[in-house]
Amino acid sequence: MKVYLPIAVLLLLISAMLFSASKFILPPKNISNEPLIVEIPEGTSNETAGNILESKGVIVSSTFFSFYCARIGTKVLPGRYQFNNPVYPWYAARLLSKGQKTPVEIAVTIPEGKRLSEIAEILEKNGVTDGKEFLVKCRSPEFIYKLTGKKLDSLEGYLFPDTYKFKPNTDPDFVIQRMHNRLIEIIADRIHPFFDTHQWLILASIVEREAVLSEERPRIAAVFLNRLKKGMLLEADPTVRFAADKWDSSPVLYSDLESNSPYNTYKFKGLPPGPISSVSKASLDAVLNPANTNELYFVATGAGKHIFSSSYREHLANIASIRR
Repeated sequence: MKVYLPIAVLLLLISAMLFSASKFILPPKNISNEPLIVEIPEGTSNETAGNILESKGVIVSSTFFSFYCARIGTKVLPGRYQFNNPVYPWYAARLLSKGQKTPVEIAVTIPEGKRLSEIAEILEKNGVTDGKEFLVKCRSPEFIYKLTGKKLDSLEGYLFPDTYKFKPNTDPDFVIQRMHNRLIEIIADRIHPFFDTHQWLILASIVEREAVLSEERPRIAAVFLNRLKKGMLLEADPTVRFAADKWDSSPVLYSDLESNSPYNTYKFKGLPPGPISSVSKASLDAVLNPANTNELYFVATGAGKHIFSSSYREHLANIASIRR
């Protein structure tokens, strides 16, 4: 027992040292899964460059980065760098010493169901365009009318979510034009039987925010269409969240349902004034080709699915079964 104790202690110390060292060497986790854009200004020291990389989540230790640069005698070069994932400090040091910059074009993905404010944030974070200028244009009556020929409060729902390639620092006008043109391509030559394009986008955006599972979209669309035909309130929670600018996981409160916003579909019949988010082709298709059903209600199960019903009594029973 006395013979093996020192060995066990030694192994424990080595393990602890390796674990501590890993914190300085292993790359951090990229929680957002989006490219990491780093600007290294002219005249930046190795130490400052390391601090910039660590603050952006590219490396986990600026100390080790500076140590490696000093060890191999390298000097970081100024420029604009893109990292698709966090990296080891030594890799970042070698990359910055070669002056390898971002590609001529930046690939940026706008997920489905994002609002204008979220799209602006994604674009700016990826170095595509200035987020504030983008939002100003998206809310400019003159610019909107020139782009769409419509008098709208904003371009919410009029920019298609997709993967685009832009040059760094692209003019927001061009970015908006590209995204809007993509929407026009998607809906071209397709006519809804009784909605105009604006109404189609509105309902598609509600379906987008309600649906979790793609296969449920036509059924959710059918419920809202059936309610509209019967003159019922839509009672769509996402529209209330839009009115209250409340997009976190907190529940919709009774006080939210009392809002006098025209987007409160618990209080005002018909469609709200405009879309509440960007819309996917799947949601547009769902409104164009809804499920053949007479269902009027649905309730979320908490697992991404919904239970549908045709009567209010059945709907109440479904709610009770979920709460048990």
